[in-house]
Amino acid sequence: MKKSKAVGMAIFVLGLIILIGYGLYQGFQEINFEELDVIISIGFVAIILGLIILFISIILEQQEGKKKVKKEIKKEDLEP
Repeated sequence: MKKSKAVGMAIFVLGLIILIGYGLYQGFQEINFEELDVIISIGFVAIILGLIILFISIILEQQEGKKKVKKEIKKEDLEP
């Protein structure tokens, strides 16, 4: 699960860096709307993909935690 969290976070941060970097770059030059659409769409896709990967890895990790807790509770109940 740690690898999927790292991948999700990396893609999310990459998307944010792309959008922020491009925004700063365009702040110093004229805005060309034809290029703007492509770069913004790449940034948003990276952010959304990173968030989806993070949410999926968190959900899977919680499911594993629930299974572990259920096993520990059953062992404690069986002991006198």
